[in-house]
Amino acid sequence: MTRRKVFLHIGLPGTGAGFVEQALLSHAAALADAGVDVAAASTEEMLRVAIEIRRDHKDWGYQRSEVEGTWAEVCRRIYKLKGTVVISQELLAGASHDQVSLFLDGLAGREIHVIVTVRDPGTQVAAGWQESVKSGDSVTFGRFHERIMDPDRGHAQARQFWNAQELVDVLGRWSSVKAERVHLVAVPQVVDPRPAIWASLARIVGFDADRFAPDVARASQPTLGTTEVAVLRGVNEAIDGRIDGQLRRTVVKRYFADRILGDTSTPPATTPPELYDELLARAEGWQKFIANRGYDVIGQVDDLLPRLPSKSALSPDDVPVKERLRTTTNALANVLVEVARLREHNEQLEIRNEKLERKRKKLKRKLAERPPA
Repeated sequence: MTRRKVFLHIGLPGTGAGFVEQALLSHAAALADAGVDVAAASTEEMLRVAIEIRRDHKDWGYQRSEVEGTWAEVCRRIYKLKGTVVISQELLAGASHDQVSLFLDGLAGREIHVIVTVRDPGTQVAAGWQESVKSGDSVTFGRFHERIMDPDRGHAQARQFWNAQELVDVLGRWSSVKAERVHLVAVPQVVDPRPAIWASLARIVGFDADRFAPDVARASQPTLGTTEVAVLRGVNEAIDGRIDGQLRRTVVKRYFADRILGDTSTPPATTPPELYDELLARAEGWQKFIANRGYDVIGQVDDLLPRLPSKSALSPDDVPVKERLRTTTNALANVLVEVARLREHNEQLEIRNEKLERKRKKLKRKLAERPPA
């Protein structure tokens, strides 16, 4: 009897996994009709799955009870589904050997396939710095790359970054899945790689990418430019820990960074020239590792090699004050517009609640005046 397939897209982080996850959910009903079932009910549910498996709920501002049992619930849903199942969550790339085993135990009896999207390490260093700032850090780009390029990985930021970005290590931790069922997608070095990522995923899982074309504008997380990240760093310093946990993720990251600053993006940060040789050597090591492993490789492996940065490129830490002021002013204006909209909405809700309260009191009086039966 043929076992039903489950495709796990595990990242790497910053390689389009957020886009994939949202695109799958937006087409979930139509994909199900085509025989492809999206296991997750929401992005939040899969986030809680990854947090539960990796046991880092405290870092995300959750209580253990808030994530406990989430993966078991998703697995129960998977075993009721009749089609090919697909899951996407980039935090799974950083799971340890034991955590991977725990995760896969929940899928016993299914034919497991792992999908790994990979970008060149130069792009990922810049993206990792941006993500750290979006998550509340105020570290400079210079300090960030000093930390992560330390061969001893003495800083927690270095260990966290490479735990999820070192392709060889990630594949090693997921090596219990047969090599021919591991699908590596080399993300092309183009302005917008998302259509190519989606087409690759569709080919691997087995659906028509054109028929289920995603709304790229909605199914994505905005990439901030150098100026926007500089502004956000300053905001993080000013907040000084006064917003934390889930509230920080909602207000600072999803609202201010993604919605407000994401609307006014300048050119993104690029990796400084002095890191090029080391990152090139790392990428060449990746190429050698995957060459004879039997993996299903989609795309051009040369896209894993970082581009030589321009020597005249402005350092992400040297954004002119004038540019930061312009971006800050635009962001503040957008925040005020949103505050005005929310205030108007709240006033309408208050009026509605007052009307409902009057109706409630009127009905209560009528009931009190009704003669007993």
